[in-house]
Amino acid sequence: MTKGFWPPHRAGLAVAATALVLAAGAAMTSVLALAHPVEPGRHTVNVVTSPAPAYSSSEKQAARASACAAWDRVARATALASKSSAAALEQSWTSPVSVAALATEKRTGMAAVSYLRTQLSAATPASTAVPLHDWMAANIDMLHALNMRHWDEADREQKRGNDLVDVITSECGLR
Repeated sequence: MTKGFWPPHRAGLAVAATALVLAAGAAMTSVLALAHPVEPGRHTVNVVTSPAPAYSSSEKQAARASACAAWDRVARATALASKSSAAALEQSWTSPVSVAALATEKRTGMAAVSYLRTQLSAATPASTAVPLHDWMAANIDMLHALNMRHWDEADREQKRGNDLVDVITSECGLR
């Protein structure tokens, strides 16, 4: 037997006794925590949302005019790109000219949406902003469908966007 070490049966008893004491302490702490729960802190901050900014009629009119002018530029650019790609596709779907025309149509569509987003402000009246946002969403969905080669979905999204053209043109007083 080595000096300084407990006999094996006593070492096991010491470990068991220590585990029992720790378990009893944990049980007692749990009982005390359940008997005296900690109250959560009281609500001390009132969060109040700021009111929507109020815009004057001249600010709304200026925002509407800016959005409508941007729409007119965007509509003309996308129509021109669409006509060019349609003309190229009548000749061939695989020629370098038709591939370039389709790429230009897609780039024009993406640029149109990006530009139009910058021209809408919080002061733009909902009667103008909502159809413009819907048109942008239809354009994005159409471009996605074209990239995924989902031709039927692209046609539906293009029709949805085209249906909004009359609404926007009327709202903006164009043509």
